Amino acid sequence: MQWDLKGWAALHALALLLFFSWFLGYWQGLDEGLFWLFNGWLVTVPGWAEFVAFVNQRWIDGAVALLMALFVFHHAWRVSGRERARICCLLLIMAGCFSIQAAVGKALPIERPSPTLVYEQAERVSQLVPHIKAKDASGDSFPSDHGIGFATFLLFAVYQFPRRYLYVVVPLVLALAMPRVMSGAHWLTDFLCGSVPLALITGAWLFHTPLANRVINLATGLVEGLLRRLRLIG
Repeated sequence: MQWDLKGWAALHALALLLFFSWFLGYWQGLDEGLFWLFNGWLVTVPGWAEFVAFVNQRWIDGAVALLMALFVFHHAWRVSGRERARICCLLLIMAGCFSIQAAVGKALPIERPSPTLVYEQAERVSQLVPHIKAKDASGDSFPSDHGIGFATFLLFAVYQFPRRYLYVVVPLVLALAMPRVMSGAHWLTDFLCGSVPLALITGAWLFHTPLANRVINLATGLVEGLLRRLRLIG
């Protein structure tokens, strides 16, 4: 693959637009309005607090990660030979990209507490439903590590999955990214203006330059040999 300068520049421009529009305060009204809407529902909508507590448990995160992996494996199972090895390499690259983006996110000189810590009068799902251990606060919520995982998976899905998969994957990822926002552990922009820009920059370098192809070509032979030994490809 050759350099696609237009695609590379467009993803960088969108990433910078999202980040600096947040940094300059243009998202503040939406952030606060959405938080207070969800926070009010904790005490006004029957069963909402219990639902939010349930979907914010750690084991739910693990189940979601497994679900995303199953999408990848389902796609890999439908192809054969070298293409299956290539998809396995992409999965490894996806995991590596998540680790790098999470490290970059933590290194950003931005400290932003979650809304439940900013507003003392905010309802806390952990107090309303104390028998469920749910995450509803973070001392440094920007960007969202939770969101980085979803944004990275969505990035790879858009570029690598068949189009028919996206009709399921895109709405599913967007829905599963919301529990931390509903509990007040994260602002909406922790995901949209923090996690998504990191994924966009990653996508620019991986899929609009020769970088990903070079890494995959180097690794595919080794993975293909391993899969043959395990009899996972013919």
